[in-house]
Amino acid sequence: MKILNKSAIKKIIDFEKIAAGEVIERPANVVKELVENSIDAEAKEIRIIIRKAGKELIQIIDDGLGIPSEELEIAFERHTSSKIRNFDDLAKLNSIGFRGEALASIAAVSKVEIMSRTKMDQRGKKLIIEGGKVLSSNQVACPVGTNIKVKNLFFNIPARKKFLKKDTTELGHITDIIQRYALCYPMIHFNYMNENLNILTCPASNDLKTTAFYIYGKKIAKFLEPINYKEKDIIIKGLLGHSEISRKNRNQSSIFLNKRYVISDLIHRAMQDAYSGTLMIGKYPFFILYIEFDPAFIDFNVHPKKLHIRFEDDGFVYNKIYEIIRKFVKELFMEKEETYTIADIDQFITNPKAISSGKNPAISGDKHSVIISQKSNINSAKSIDEISLRNQKHEIIEAIKAPVQLNLDDKIDSTTIDRKELPETYIREKYILKKNFPKLRLISYTGQLSNNIYVVLEGINEQGESGLYLLDQHAASERVMKEYFYNLYSKAQQKRQTLIVPLKIEVSASEKFFLLSSLSEFRKLGFTFEHFGGNTFVLREIPTIIEKLPKSEIIKEIIADVSEIGKDKSFTEVREQIINYLACHKSIRGGDNLSLKSIRKLLIDLSYCQDPYHCAHGRPTLKFISFRELDKLFKRVV
Repeated sequence: MKILNKSAIKKIIDFEKIAAGEVIERPANVVKELVENSIDAEAKEIRIIIRKAGKELIQIIDDGLGIPSEELEIAFERHTSSKIRNFDDLAKLNSIGFRGEALASIAAVSKVEIMSRTKMDQRGKKLIIEGGKVLSSNQVACPVGTNIKVKNLFFNIPARKKFLKKDTTELGHITDIIQRYALCYPMIHFNYMNENLNILTCPASNDLKTTAFYIYGKKIAKFLEPINYKEKDIIIKGLLGHSEISRKNRNQSSIFLNKRYVISDLIHRAMQDAYSGTLMIGKYPFFILYIEFDPAFIDFNVHPKKLHIRFEDDGFVYNKIYEIIRKFVKELFMEKEETYTIADIDQFITNPKAISSGKNPAISGDKHSVIISQKSNINSAKSIDEISLRNQKHEIIEAIKAPVQLNLDDKIDSTTIDRKELPETYIREKYILKKNFPKLRLISYTGQLSNNIYVVLEGINEQGESGLYLLDQHAASERVMKEYFYNLYSKAQQKRQTLIVPLKIEVSASEKFFLLSSLSEFRKLGFTFEHFGGNTFVLREIPTIIEKLPKSEIIKEIIADVSEIGKDKSFTEVREQIINYLACHKSIRGGDNLSLKSIRKLLIDLSYCQDPYHCAHGRPTLKFISFRELDKLFKRVV
């Protein structure tokens, strides 16, 4: 008797819907695939029309080559393509789309209406497809190019539709991908509308900086420097950003490889390393980079959406990009700045006669005071008069760069310096030098250590033990700021101050949607924004804890970072993260030089916190070492 196999291998019902999930995750994926098709069709103008964040309608109109009438239905069958014929064609791929699954996947989960005509045809063809099935096919009069409407996305997969985010989030993703391709193809005119409102217009221009202006605004565009490099194996061009427009994350920078927008950890790492020495810790460079490699070196076919890539030789790619970009970074952001610094500090060069008369040359500032004196050793010293002007300038530049006291090996000579006349700061800053003895000096009178991160305090803990406390100034300040913003939000307290002159802020189109949907939430945190029109907002009120008018660049950075945090979620879902971010942004930083007054205020504010022992991210703010532990350390007690 034959036993039926209940788990027999059979063809999957509705396999098209399942396969579509690999390519079509959200409306932005549909926009990406269709825009790529328009670009491959050599369109000079691409119009994108969106309704209900793409859930109701995505319409792409182009003036490209069009699809021949006899091929239009075939184009919606799975794995049909005009770009490749076999696997070997992938090695010489120059088009953006190639696998032939996009149109079939889109049609499987939506209602599609398409009209297309080539120059060779007198009339075009119109198809209506629903759930992958062709409902009608007719000859129509239409212009050369393609006009495709994707309606009611995921109408036949309610489970997938349920997982789509709110409209502002989905619009943000759509806007992001359109911006990327507008940057990648500045010679194409992009026009993007949502609910009959113009979101982005990028006229055709061969000047990338002009396109960057349309997308990011004037303030970003003016800090971008063009680069152009070409050799046998590689072409690199694009725009490199100054440190003024560096970011807290790398997502706003764009990498285009062989005219395709890609995400590459390897290239991002090479860029970050190439900018080494020009950016603050925790900052990422902003750039728009075009790279052209031999297609045989790259595998684009490793990700369903073709965003991630794989290289034949990672080491070669990293080293090549690093070396080329590093050369540009040095020229644009290091050598030019150093030349400017040298010219700018001529006024500080001290007359050698003044030095020989006993006056110490110095450069003073409100944060650091750097003493510049002749380098010496224990046995001999050179005359100051022998130092050339060039060397003196070099020493001053090094002094400006130095974060802490210079010339730590200066030895105090009792025969030439009267100890009674030495100021306390001089005594504290000079190391005691002796062979077979550690280099020692006194800590500052504030208790702040030379790295400007920790403060040494004396105190008594909850158990009544006396000892030393080490305070992490940034962690402590972050805790104070977190509780301030949290109380402000939860109690909706009116702790805002009105700006005499409102601050006009330009944001990117994707950031605009998040800000518009979160205006009331930002107001609870003390920031009152008003939509001025287009991508411009006006900041009218700020929290009272921000004592002075912030620069527009700072506010833009806050908006960009907060928008990134809430990219896929609502404000309330990421409220804690946003409050943590604002607390961190407003906090005293590691490296900030603090006065006695500011340290005492920080301690008092910390004492009023509900959790004074942890920062917003859970790190400790204070560490205690009892005198008893010290006694054990020095063997005073057993």
